[in-house]
Amino acid sequence: MSSIIRGSDNFDSTPPSHGRVVRTAGGVTTTSSTFVDVTGASITITTGTNPVAYGATGMGYNNTPANYVLMNYNIDGTLLHGTNGIGAYQKASSGSYDENLSFSGITAALSAGSHTIKEQFRAGAGTVTLRADAGNPRSFYAFEVK
Repeated sequence: MSSIIRGSDNFDSTPPSHGRVVRTAGGVTTTSSTFVDVTGASITITTGTNPVAYGATGMGYNNTPANYVLMNYNIDGTLLHGTNGIGAYQKASSGSYDENLSFSGITAALSAGSHTIKEQFRAGAGTVTLRADAGNPRSFYAFEVK
């Protein structure tokens, strides 16, 4: 016997709001020690009173050994992963080795209305590069969960 679980018995036939950004040329860099927007990685969607799933896929690196690449997601000015974010540690004896910087998450239910979701990043030290080319595209997405 199998069960089908869906969010609510009050079925909403309106399609969920969604957005996606795919970058295939021109990596993005920062030396900032505080979170800054990833160029072009901003999505505005209008939702009901529902959660939003979000995430990004791609590779990146810090050019300085023993330092971090830290990512965060910002909805309407609020950081979703606190002041430290989530990330990868450049543990190699020399920097600039690609790390998997793919993350995803889901919010609690947001208020009904327009919401702007941004991907942000920062460096522990040195320079962080998010790769974006034909062989290593960077994608960022958000969609309403109904």
